[in-house]
Order: sequence, then C-alpha cells, then structure tokens
Amino acid sequence: MFSNCFEAKPLFRASIGSDLSVSFSSGQVTMLKNHCSCSLSIAEPGSVFFRSVFRTCRKRKDPKNTTYWKPPQASAVNDFHLPMSSSVVKNRTSMEGIRSLRLITAVKTPYLPNGQFDLDSYDNLVDMQIAKGIEGILVAGSTGEGQLMTWSEQIMLIAHTVNCFGDRVKVVGNAGSNCTSEAIKATERGFAVGMNAALHISPYYGKTSLDGLVAHYNSVLSIGPIIVYNIPTRTNQDIPPSVVQTLAQSPNLVGVKECVGTERIKQYTDEGIVVWTGIDKMSHDARWDFGAVGVQSVASNLVPVRRHKSVLFFLEKL
Repeated sequence: MFSNCFEAKPLFRASIGSDLSVSFSSGQVTMLKNHCSCSLSIAEPGSVFFRSVFRTCRKRKDPKNTTYWKPPQASAVNDFHLPMSSSVVKNRTSMEGIRSLRLITAVKTPYLPNGQFDLDSYDNLVDMQIAKGIEGILVAGSTGEGQLMTWSEQIMLIAHTVNCFGDRVKVVGNAGSNCTSEAIKATERGFAVGMNAALHISPYYGKTSLDGLVAHYNSVLSIGPIIVYNIPTRTNQDIPPSVVQTLAQSPNLVGVKECVGTERIKQYTDEGIVVWTGIDKMSHDARWDFGAVGVQSVASNLVPVRRHKSVLFFLEKL
C-alpha cells in the first residue's frame, strides 16, 4: 500500500497471517471484506523502522470475500522528496473538483479508552456526513486532533479514509508542520496513500519572515494540491495577502482556508483566489456576501444538514 512512499527498500512489511497479501511487483493489496488488524512497518531513508497499527475498512458494496486496492503507480524520480511526480498527482486529482467543494467537515477523531482510534465510530461519523451532503472530509485537522497523533497514525488515518470513502467524498489530509522537512514528508506520504489535497497551516511558535513563509509553502506546492491555512490566533503569525498572492502563481495552490475575517475573503475572491472560511459563524456571510466558495466546518460534525443548508442555499442567517 505504501510502495510509493520512498525509494529505499524494503519499504513495507505487513503481517496478519493469510488475511493480507502484498505484491510489490503489481502494487496490489488484498484485504478481507470485514475489519481486520494488521501491523505495518514503514522505512524512510536513514532511519529505523517504526511501527503502527492500521485496521482495514469494511467494504460495504463488494459482495465477494476479498477486495482489491491498487495504488497509483508513480513515475521514477531522482529526488526522494518527490515519491510522485506532480503530473501523477494532477492526473489523479481534479484541481477544479477540489476548488468547487462548498462544505468540508473537519471531522472529529473518536478514540477508544485505551487511546487507539475507534474506527467503527469514525466510519459511522463519516458515513453520516456523506449521507447528509458533505462534499469533503478534512482528516486529522485541529478538530480531529492531528496535533496529538504521531505521523504514522496520521497517515494511517488518511489512508483508511481514502480506502473506505475515497470513491464517495474528497479527502483532504492535514500535513502541516512548523518544520518544513516534516511538512514535506507528511505531504509525500499523504499523496502516496491517495488523499486529494493537503492542508498546511503556517509555521507556528517560531516565527519566520515573509520570505520564509513563501519558501516553506513553495517546498510543498511542488508536490501536489495544497490548501493554505491561515489562523493567526493559533499560530501567532498572520499570512498576509502579499504572501498568498505570491503562492497563487503556483498551479498547485488550491486556495486558502481563512480565519481572519470577511474583508480578507473578499480581497482574495476579487483576485480570483479560491477561499473557504474556517469559522462556522461566518460561513453564511462569507459565502453569500463576500464570495467564499464555502466553509471548512467544525459544527457540521453535529449538524451537517444545517451547515449544508446555510452554505448551499441562500437563506436567512442561521
């Protein structure tokens, strides 16, 4: 499943008896129809193996006992920071399809008492979101507590979401970090497991210059579709319009998740830059009065129908 992550070999080991078989030559992974547990090992150049646990999804439509998932085949590249060429990612993901998403839920991550993911509850939540008209799922964002996960856990949850729901909803994976090299690696891995776009918060805690912001974002924009996330109340550093205007020269900039205010949203939409508000109480005005394409919502975890109506239909303020 992770054969596109790195050039170093061996890249992937799996062990759950006869329940899972991996063929590197074909890139094919065979999984049982029902939930099962498997232990995955991923290696990166120059590092030791680290282990994580990933449970495959319950296939709802396939009447057979086994299902097959084939990852996209990556072109050979010289730089190990680019496991997939930008053309491969572009062919798999419609940029306009992502830019047209009006309602994206920053989905909550349920946990079991022992600290492991509660994937049954997670699947039920995502199923409910899709049934109620949600068009995109943001995995392991602030609401999903990605900041409390290891990178291996975060990528596993993105992979699980893509494998279970990727044919029904767009999947945006949180790959942001205040460390540029970590952001690069997380972005590579997220695209390798099939996410449609990556969300990137600005570097936090240690402030950088405006040139530093541009350099940080350009390092991930070369990999695939990126959504810039500006929330200075959390990061203590605003991403000013001048930086976004520079980043907009990249064809891989999907748009901006903006949490500053509606005037900033209006400025971007006037310049042809796609923007979502990240503040639920602004979503109606941001869309209908200031031109935002929609909202990346927290409240839709609980009230997806209400958020759907507010964003998709011109109603009185909710």
